[in-house]
Amino acid sequence: MNRIRTTVALGLVLSVGLVTGCSGGAEPDTKPGDKETAKATESASAAPKRPVYQGKPVPGLAAQPAWSLTGDEARDCASKASEKDTAQRDICTVGDAVILTGNRDGSSGKSSFTARLLDAKSGKLRKEFEFALPEETGGSTSSPTVALAQVGEWRDGSPALLIRNRVDTPASGLKKASTQTVLTMYAPSGEELGSSSFDGDAHMSTPVRNGYLVDAGASGDAKFLPIGDGQALTSEVSHVDLQGTVGSGLGYYSQQDVSFQPYAEWLTATDIRTGKKAWNTKDLTPPAAIVKLVTADNATSARLMPYQGDKALLEWSLYGDSEAVMTLIDLKSGRRLAEGPGIDTNEAIDDDGLAISPDGKTAVVQYGKGAVAWNTETGKELWHQAADEVTITPNALPGNGVLYAYLDGTGAALDADDKKLLGSGIDEIPQFTTNGYAVLRGAGGLFVFATQPV
Repeated sequence: MNRIRTTVALGLVLSVGLVTGCSGGAEPDTKPGDKETAKATESASAAPKRPVYQGKPVPGLAAQPAWSLTGDEARDCASKASEKDTAQRDICTVGDAVILTGNRDGSSGKSSFTARLLDAKSGKLRKEFEFALPEETGGSTSSPTVALAQVGEWRDGSPALLIRNRVDTPASGLKKASTQTVLTMYAPSGEELGSSSFDGDAHMSTPVRNGYLVDAGASGDAKFLPIGDGQALTSEVSHVDLQGTVGSGLGYYSQQDVSFQPYAEWLTATDIRTGKKAWNTKDLTPPAAIVKLVTADNATSARLMPYQGDKALLEWSLYGDSEAVMTLIDLKSGRRLAEGPGIDTNEAIDDDGLAISPDGKTAVVQYGKGAVAWNTETGKELWHQAADEVTITPNALPGNGVLYAYLDGTGAALDADDKKLLGSGIDEIPQFTTNGYAVLRGAGGLFVFATQPV
């Protein structure tokens, strides 16, 4: 019963390379002898043509993209701030913005790393970052990484962009050469949230979670260094990667407390800020369906999973039983906010799924044999997978009435209210912004669509 699983909720960032807003304007009429108009016409005709989307239509998206970029313009996206040494640059949205990254060759022959935040609705540039790349010496191509663009969250759980910048200062006079790493976090608007500098380049790969750099100490403790203003904290946390931590800020982590009289797996939630116990399931009342199964010999098991902000999902079951009940709780107190449907956690896999609507009132979870959708305000079940259906792994629930999911690994779109199949064989499930836009990358470039109700 003591299983560890990772739940991923979609909330993401795009990385930007060389971009030029949205599509070009209409070509003006040219009159004989009108040199200025002729120049404008020549300029307009020289402008790069926008790529045409040739992929399969995706239910819930407009027929035509709001704007697009060529593959050379879009290049790469961003990586995850919470993962150490990640080379995956496939996160293309952050809040209501698109983030793209790439290298640019300058007129002087020098190259630079660029990252651009683009308005998801219009494609207009919000903020650009550019850092010079070191010149290669001796034919070597192993130059140090000078900058990274990554997607993460700020201390309140809101989406944020992290820019890591390595600054090398050459030796001068009596001063030795030195290296510093600057970590700066930005809101999707481009507003700076906080910035910190550190000696050396070790923190070019140190995980950053909710606005804090998570630095593993030699003793096994974890130091939490704030990006920008704030107090550094030290916590006696053995799993310093904090992959199982839930909640905003530093959040909470859970530990199993196994009991043999009666048989149980109590769950203790600990506040990382203080290192103190916040609550224990032994002191909480399980759902009624679980209470009636408890005996003098067999008590409960529970599992804590992330949801939104300082709300979390708490799964209850009888010790040793796969039949469970999902609940939504307040993380700080363990207080139940809603009692959800029953689920079967048997045949659980590592790739569990969770999709949450923008207003946080609807969740689709898949933590075992099949997915279930429910209203997290009332606890009412909206639908449940049948035994003879393929596994639905939820991916995104952007609020247009569509659930984007994988059906045994194949991308699909379903009606969020009743799981009616709207479309299957989707090559790429879009990444969604918080203001209702979807990003698709394809062979022809990058395409941004407005979502629409089905």
